[in-house]
Amino acid sequence: MINLLIAGYHGYGNCGDEATLMAMTTNIKEMADDVNITAISHIPELTKTEYNINSVQRFNAVEVARAILKSDIILSGGGTLIQNGTSTRSLLYYLSIIKFAKLFKKRVMLYSNGIGPVKGSINRALVRLVVDNVDLITLREEFSKEDLLDMGVKKPDIYVTADAAFTLKSISDERARELLLKEGIPLDKEIIGVSVRSWTKTKFVDKYIKEVAKACDNMIKQGKIVLFIPMEQPKDTEISKKVMYEMKQDAYILNNKYKPDEILGIIGQMNLIIGMRLHTLLFSALKNVPMIGLIYDPKIEYYLNVLNMPSGGDVRTGDIDAKKLTTQMEGMFLGLERYEDVLKEKMKILLDKANQNENLLKEQLEEIRKIKNGT
Repeated sequence: MINLLIAGYHGYGNCGDEATLMAMTTNIKEMADDVNITAISHIPELTKTEYNINSVQRFNAVEVARAILKSDIILSGGGTLIQNGTSTRSLLYYLSIIKFAKLFKKRVMLYSNGIGPVKGSINRALVRLVVDNVDLITLREEFSKEDLLDMGVKKPDIYVTADAAFTLKSISDERARELLLKEGIPLDKEIIGVSVRSWTKTKFVDKYIKEVAKACDNMIKQGKIVLFIPMEQPKDTEISKKVMYEMKQDAYILNNKYKPDEILGIIGQMNLIIGMRLHTLLFSALKNVPMIGLIYDPKIEYYLNVLNMPSGGDVRTGDIDAKKLTTQMEGMFLGLERYEDVLKEKMKILLDKANQNENLLKEQLEEIRKIKNGT
């Protein structure tokens, strides 16, 4: 058996991170029956149950060290792990796993990663020293490659692929509609799905909440249904309810917790998405639902450009405006088929790139088999 360890931000209830784990574990099981998968998780028992794999507690240093020593290959990802925008402690955590793995000559692959921001000359030097020794890197954005090269990472092969979540399989349309009806959401009108997140690093938070609320009110007055889709509990529920509090019209919100494939199916029932979360936009593209993105991070802007979908403004600069957002939504509803056709063409390319993650991992697994078999 090949022992494979996945080191990512799992077990916290973030739908995007859980979607990548679900896609990764499903794809690995389909490509090989001789791979034993373990994931580092905040809640190991939940991860074991959800994905039918082994799991260790991320803050139990002994368990993590044992899992690394037992592994033949460590996948760092997916998601944006190599960054200190969250905290320098987070950056050091993931770099330490890679460093420890390479110290014991384990094979390491950065898998469908986003990179940055990495601020500070010392932190950037640490990234170069550690990441330059991994065996293979796949990244989900071009600017992530540029950042790694700028930090001096040169030795490993670097491929720009696409987010692993693009390979996630959805529940059926019938099942998705059942879930919506159980939540009391009518399906007899066009539905706008709205995904917002808290972003305290901007002074324009209150403004963007009020402007999104006004735009949603405007569309409800035109006969649309607005459904808030929390992608991370409870954070997204809290910010969604803040927007709803500012609204004059009645909107809906998903109250139950759902697995990533269920959220993907639910998004597939929307006619239009207003999204601030990256994986809301990626799920929309995967289900061929036109979208308007609210930018808070370069990765949002990057994928909007790749998908050729419009931006509704940037929360960092405070240029989100209810009138503009309303006009954008009205215009998109007049030509949804055109936007759907654009997404179809873009997704052909992105799915091929996302599958490249699996193809490159497959090559790594084959190399491990050869070593184990002495060939």
